[in-house]
Amino acid sequence: MNKRERWVAGVSLLRDYLRDDLALARTLRERRWFDLLAAVELANKDVDPSLAVTDPALYKALRDAITKFFLRGYGCLDARLLRLKAEKEAKAPHRAAE
Repeated sequence: MNKRERWVAGVSLLRDYLRDDLALARTLRERRWFDLLAAVELANKDVDPSLAVTDPALYKALRDAITKFFLRGYGCLDARLLRLKAEKEAKAPHRAAE
């Protein structure tokens, strides 16, 4: 997953989380490590302030989602461990649906 794809996945998940309180919990339960990693990295880096000029609505939505992310306790998620899980899953053969 390249940098742009990670950013798009992180933005998408955080925007979903803003609308649906259980979006991150579902992502954890479904073990979608790449998506979760993208959201955690985006939240930890914070939103680029120049986005406020180019797309104020997206900037506000991301700021609100990141604030909610930390207030609800998701700030404890470790990006390094999520990266390891995502890489491990990418290397492992895919299992049939259980």
